[in-house]
Amino acid sequence: MSHIDTIIKFMPKSQTLCFLEGLRSSESSYFQGVAKKISEAIENSPAIYGTDGKGEEVKPVLHYFWGNVDIFVTEIDKSSREHFGYTSLGHGSLESGYIDLDYIFESLPLINLDFNFKPESISVYKKRFEG
Repeated sequence: MSHIDTIIKFMPKSQTLCFLEGLRSSESSYFQGVAKKISEAIENSPAIYGTDGKGEEVKPVLHYFWGNVDIFVTEIDKSSREHFGYTSLGHGSLESGYIDLDYIFESLPLINLDFNFKPESISVYKKRFEG
């Protein structure tokens, strides 16, 4: 599977359409680099339960954002669309749990996969969201 095929599975439809257009543009090399970086992060991510016992020092693999919503994926189940991570809905907390990407993309169609994400530990994000 190519880097582009991998990353597209982790993007909402609206962002995928823009991404594919970017691949056909003069900025194609930028979008190819994004696909390579993010697909390698996905391929090397911990599986479900892969971060058990590591507490808040776990670093997310992916970050999604829209408005005051942030989703940090820390474990990826490569056989399904349900992953594990942390979500902030803008209410001053960061909650852990399973994340169903199909549900997220349907509920928040304008959410975006963060192309420039530089992961920090969950403890850093918790401090940022919870004060």
